[in-house]
Amino acid sequence: MEWKNSLTSHTRFEDMPGWNVLEKATNQVASACIVLIAGLNWIFALGIQADMPFYQARNLAVINRVSFISLLLALPGAFLLMLAGFEHTLSLLVSGLLIGSIILTLNYSHQLQYTQAIFAFSPAVIILAYSLIELSSGGLSDPLTYILARQGLCLALLLPILIYGYERSRGWMVLGICVILFLGFDVLSARLSGTLISDATGISQGLFSVLSALQVAGLSACLLYVQGITMKHEQKVRQSHEKLQGMVIRDGMTGLFNHSFMEQLIGDAINRSKRSKNPLSLLMIDVDSFKQINDTHGHNSGDEVLKRLAKLLEESKRSTDYLGRWGGDELVLLLTDTSLQGAANMAEKLRSLVENHTFPQQRHLTISVGASEYHNPDDVAGFIGRADAAMYRAKRGGRNRVGSQKSSH
Repeated sequence: MEWKNSLTSHTRFEDMPGWNVLEKATNQVASACIVLIAGLNWIFALGIQADMPFYQARNLAVINRVSFISLLLALPGAFLLMLAGFEHTLSLLVSGLLIGSIILTLNYSHQLQYTQAIFAFSPAVIILAYSLIELSSGGLSDPLTYILARQGLCLALLLPILIYGYERSRGWMVLGICVILFLGFDVLSARLSGTLISDATGISQGLFSVLSALQVAGLSACLLYVQGITMKHEQKVRQSHEKLQGMVIRDGMTGLFNHSFMEQLIGDAINRSKRSKNPLSLLMIDVDSFKQINDTHGHNSGDEVLKRLAKLLEESKRSTDYLGRWGGDELVLLLTDTSLQGAANMAEKLRSLVENHTFPQQRHLTISVGASEYHNPDDVAGFIGRADAAMYRAKRGGRNRVGSQKSSH
């Protein structure tokens, strides 16, 4: 009975010794994790945006994120090592905090372009400036500290390559700026403290500068090369996808939208017309005596005529209209924001254009066109059916004509 009482007395965690301290520490760790995750997401947002071209390539996004993480781990270490050997440590810390405040302010005011530029180049500028200040004041007397500062500058100059390196022309331009900055750092540091550099490297200052340029150029070129290869692969995949998508929605012979896709377009246009109350019309186009062309000159000649007709009508329609092959020698033209009278005028324009056009082998064609306007509660079949009926009336009336049919509702 005694052990049960003892167990009961400790069943509440709140009564355990040191529970308050443990709970407080746990809350602080959880808060720190939230702040750290939010900070990392914000930093990634500066370098990787959803509307950037390379973001669509998963491999390239992974490469850039891994590189960002590497820099985020390396740059603070470089700064700490520099602080250990620099005399102006307080000024260096204040400059870093000031730059961070400027970045936060610009980001808060949605000045993304300036935020990215400062975020990309500020670490390199801070390292370069304070290294030269230390050299000129005689505070940088340890060769190891100078080499660490120099390597920190090399790491910092990779940051703009990651942010601006996905477009070939801009990438190489940024690489050139970074190499010039590194060479300028070596030239100025050699003038300010040539003895230090000679002792630290044991080689001539000219060769030292060449190695500096090769170091930055080599690391940056590797990043640009990997990004370029991945972008080419992504471009090929995108082109293949677009080609495959085109095969699904396009007619193989004429290149116009196919029957099934036109049905989908007409259905979507009807829904938009219902919401906006804007007029919507349709033309059904049929080549007169097309069977005679196939029987007399062969199907290849008929196909060539149909291709030329499709190209002629495609070039003559408005950019907001949709032309498709309905089947055989029948074409359909969806006219947005167009009344029945406007559709009849457009049909007459196309009929006259085809009649006066010379097709291959000095051949002339005529077309019969039927027009209809959408009226609620028409469905897709009823809308198309009225244009089709108007077209057949035009053919029965003697061909090379335009017919129109109002709604029966």
